[in-house]
Amino acid sequence: MNGTSTVFAYRGHHVETEHAASVAVVAPGGRALFAAGDPRRSTTLRSTAKPFQAQALFASGAFERFAVSTEELALACASHQATPRHVALAAGLLARIGLSVADLRCGAHDPGDERSRHAMALSGEEATALHNNCSGKHAGMLAAALSFEAPTESYLALDHPVQRVVQEVHRRLSGSPHLAWVIDGCSAPCAVMPLARLARMYAALADPEAAAPELARGLDAAFEAMRAHPELIAGDDVADTLLMRALPGVVAKRGADGAYALALRETAHGPLGVAIKVHDGSGEARTALVIAVLDALGVTTAPTAAALGPLRDAPRLNWRGLVVGRWEARLALAPA
Repeated sequence: MNGTSTVFAYRGHHVETEHAASVAVVAPGGRALFAAGDPRRSTTLRSTAKPFQAQALFASGAFERFAVSTEELALACASHQATPRHVALAAGLLARIGLSVADLRCGAHDPGDERSRHAMALSGEEATALHNNCSGKHAGMLAAALSFEAPTESYLALDHPVQRVVQEVHRRLSGSPHLAWVIDGCSAPCAVMPLARLARMYAALADPEAAAPELARGLDAAFEAMRAHPELIAGDDVADTLLMRALPGVVAKRGADGAYALALRETAHGPLGVAIKVHDGSGEARTALVIAVLDALGVTTAPTAAALGPLRDAPRLNWRGLVVGRWEARLALAPA
């Protein structure tokens, strides 16, 4: 019987909303260890897929051909906030491979970083596809397309060599020979799979040696790049960055609409992959649950408490900035 997982949003002392969720914890190779809710529930991977989409850089030879840096690899795995550094890295990779922002097919949106958004508004600068939180991923896919000597205009098509590689990586690491595909917010193909299968993929990211030898190098490189540059994966005030700064041996990656995944290299249970889905898509409820899962697995410790304080104790604020409530995750993981 699976455990339970619900996040409660309090306004004052009263529960205002309840957010049901599911959690899957899997060891390398796919052995299920713990679960809450329904680990077999299908979910769209959204941006939790980025470390695996970045594997096209290695399969195509683009990583070596274009001398992709550790920072650029991290950005390919990122949902960045479009700070000037984020934007410059994406633009720099595009320029080095002979392409430009015009070749990106991810669409434009305003920066997630408030200071960057404010500076652009003051200057009258308009957002471009470089400001899209997925611009690093798309720049990496374009580099892979060039290395495959494949058309860059259609790099997002399901039958494009880049996307065929991405699909094969998903199939092999998830252990699912048949996957459904939908279109993500950035227009890239996005896999749909049971939550436990996503956790299995992150277990391979945590322990690349357990994956096929031809995949191990790229997985390890992605893990190390994300660990080395947490500020590139999200931004200074974002959960992914804060978690990776506070917790050694952890890779954390959020996805839209309540998805989250973690690769844990050092736990009492060995390397683990964790996948989380808040069913109604609440990002704020998700953060509270991520902390509860890490607590339950013994990953958080007293020395990390201060660094995780902004996430653990995040209040609910109103438009004036008044504290009006709090988030509380109630989690009971059960052996799977």
